[in-house]
Amino acid sequence: MPLPLERLCWIDAGHNAGLVARYEVFHLPALFLVKDGHFLGALQVRLTHSDLLAAIGEALLRPAEELP
Repeated sequence: MPLPLERLCWIDAGHNAGLVARYEVFHLPALFLVKDGHFLGALQVRLTHSDLLAAIGEALLRPAEELP
């Protein structure tokens, strides 16, 4: 699926409890956007091409948040 991303990482919550705790993951799957080291938050979106593009575009317009 072509997306405007340099890298997409899949993290197995069962093997990375530290990341799950740090990012306060409550539901799986969970998507988070980080750009240039800035945390732009969670993406609450269906995993379809058009929905992902829209959610990424919206997230890029909001100010960076502090990491959880």
